[in-house]
Amino acid sequence: MPRRERPTDTRRSEHRLRVAANEAAAFTSERIKSAFGWAAVETIEWRSPVESDQHAEYYDEAFLERLGIEQLAVPLHSFWPPRGPRWDGLARTSSGKFLLFEAKAYIEEGVDFRSKAGSASLEKIAEALEQSKRAYGANSDANWASPFYQYANRLAHLHFLVSCNEIDAYLVFLYFADAPDVPFPCSAEQWEGVRRLTEKCLGLGRHVYSDRIATIVIDVPEMLTRAGAP
Repeated sequence: MPRRERPTDTRRSEHRLRVAANEAAAFTSERIKSAFGWAAVETIEWRSPVESDQHAEYYDEAFLERLGIEQLAVPLHSFWPPRGPRWDGLARTSSGKFLLFEAKAYIEEGVDFRSKAGSASLEKIAEALEQSKRAYGANSDANWASPFYQYANRLAHLHFLVSCNEIDAYLVFLYFADAPDVPFPCSAEQWEGVRRLTEKCLGLGRHVYSDRIATIVIDVPEMLTRAGAP
């Protein structure tokens, strides 16, 4: 099963997400529900990275299995080749919503110039990105393959779940502000600039998935205080 075991000791965005999903889960859930406008009674159950599962990450069909998504009308392998996105976090809610997370602790982590897949896989990826770009109503001149390929392929997978398979899925870009263990700590204002620049480069405006995507900036010192975590 495409399950990526992770070391006990981690740093930067991986470590911050572990805290957010475990020690600070209540605090993080508040931020998520507020971002999407969900009711206070909605509860969020993290499926990855959780301590009881050795903080493992999931990808390919395994991320669907981990979320409990079964019997897709359009199988993942027909949309995206093997060794696809490794999801930083996965969760589901008490009302049956599914959450996918991409976490970053400093700006340079968000730049990904291209996929490193082979030629056959690259062709399938290009088709999926183009299909997704049209679904988002993005500017046709926008390049989804570089330099924000990672961001774009996450958008593509949301399209795959919601439009191709009618799954009640949501995508969260979780950015950590003022992290002390990164080369260039970012403020909340800088992360807002990153969001605006990324969306502009991908040719995005308001689109059919806008209510399913949230960019959440978490202040690391505040999170640690609320969680009592190191």
